[in-house]
Order: sequence, then structure tokens, then C-alpha cells
Amino acid sequence: MFHFILKFLIAGIVAVSWHYLTHDMRISIFFFLLVLAILCLKPIVFQDPKQREEFIEKIKEAREKQRFLESERIAEKKKLKSDEYREEKQKQDFENLKKRMKEV
Repeated sequence: MFHFILKFLIAGIVAVSWHYLTHDMRISIFFFLLVLAILCLKPIVFQDPKQREEFIEKIKEAREKQRFLESERIAEKKKLKSDEYREEKQKQDFENLKKRMKEV
């Protein structure tokens, strides 16, 4: 909180100084907002290459796991479909056999 108040005061001092020098309120407000925005931006922080590599590895492992689970799900669906088809075919064959037996 203290940092924001300090940034606000610095931006205000710049804006008041500009207004005192030029007597232009619009430009002073612009400088106030510009300086406040610049002070509130977070600087780019150095990222450790080791941590970045570990993060990339975690993402790769998660993607591989998702691909594996998806392929397993698809294989299970195919297996269920083939089992259902096989059962349906057996039922039809059994019904056809019953009809033939009745005819004979």
C-alpha cells in the first residue's frame, strides 16, 4: 500500500510541476496518468533456465498423459463397439438358426 501511495505522489509531483511550468491542465493530467501507469508496471524478471525447463517438462508430461488417456478411451470405445457388434451378430445368428430349426 505504501508503494502505491509513493508512486501516486511521484506522479502527482510530476503533473503539478508540469502544470506550474506550462499552465496546461490537460497535458498535466496526461503526464500524471502516464507516470502513474509507468510506475505501476511490473518490470521483466529474470527467469531461471532450470525452472523454465522443469516447467516445460511438466507441461510435456501432462500432454503425453492426456494423449495416452485419450488413446485408451478411444481403444475402449472401439472394443465396446466390436463386442456389442459381435453380441448382436451372435443374437441374429441364433434367431436365424431357431427359424431354420422350426422350418425343418
